Amino acid sequence: MSTAQTTVEPRNPAISFTERTRCALCDSPERTIYRAFRDIPVVRCSRCGFLYSSRIMSEDTMHAYYRDNFGSLRHMQGQVVNARTNGVAVRKLIDLKNVRSWLDVGAGYGFLLKWLKDNWSIRAEGVEISSQEADHARNDLGLKISSNMKDLPRESFDVVSSFEVIEHVAEPKPFVHELAKYVRPGGYLVVMTDNFESVAAHKLQGGFQKWIPHTHISHFGPATLRDCVNSVDGLKLENEASYTPWDVVGRQLVSTFRPPVADEQAYDVRDALSTEMQRNYKLYRLRYLLNPVWAGIDFHRTMEGGALMYAVCRKQS
Repeated sequence: MSTAQTTVEPRNPAISFTERTRCALCDSPERTIYRAFRDIPVVRCSRCGFLYSSRIMSEDTMHAYYRDNFGSLRHMQGQVVNARTNGVAVRKLIDLKNVRSWLDVGAGYGFLLKWLKDNWSIRAEGVEISSQEADHARNDLGLKISSNMKDLPRESFDVVSSFEVIEHVAEPKPFVHELAKYVRPGGYLVVMTDNFESVAAHKLQGGFQKWIPHTHISHFGPATLRDCVNSVDGLKLENEASYTPWDVVGRQLVSTFRPPVADEQAYDVRDALSTEMQRNYKLYRLRYLLNPVWAGIDFHRTMEGGALMYAVCRKQS
């Protein structure tokens, strides 16, 4: 694959992508193309099987992108729905009656933290780099939100969580190591992400809606997520779960009668960057009502199979 820099200009300033030459989990340079998306193919590590975007923004560019550009009505509505479904999951995975403090890293607009605070009297704090999302959590929901995790005291939270964040991270193992530093001994680390090895992802191929390779840059399956969290000394993977949202199940059924979209036509980085903050969140009211119910029905105590998966780790005393 070419190592030349690829530049796209959806807005000013231009966002450039550089080659990602080694696997973030095992450091191997050997890989094969898995999804041949235009401009940003997704590759599979030939050694450990990890899937990752072959080109990414620089660290500074990525930080500025999330800080200055990230946030929209679509993201807000999606996070309202996700907070309700994640609430269903965490009630099943953790005894919330024994939780006094919670840190959510990648807290977004803060809806899950607000639910934890109001319904379970938990000291709920967050970390969020998106200015728009953090401002809403602070000013509209009255939450304590930091822009940098390193400003917080270590080993001070009963639970540290990160929902649908690790797929945005270029170096996921150091990220999980950092998260674990803020969990008190005996407390929990919860990592939730999309399952790019799920039945839905395989069946929908390039049409799986979570293939967003300019922002979703680290693509986990059950085995690679276990490998990632197990790399942290003192963490024990204690519980796991998954489910497939009903709308993804519907997409699978429809795909039975339609040929899959070719990777080259499934994703275009210029179009994605220029339209991603203006798109609508479809079926918001229906998802708001149905998604939490469906999550409870389709809840599996394993990461295999479901399109969304949870890893719950206990920090050893």
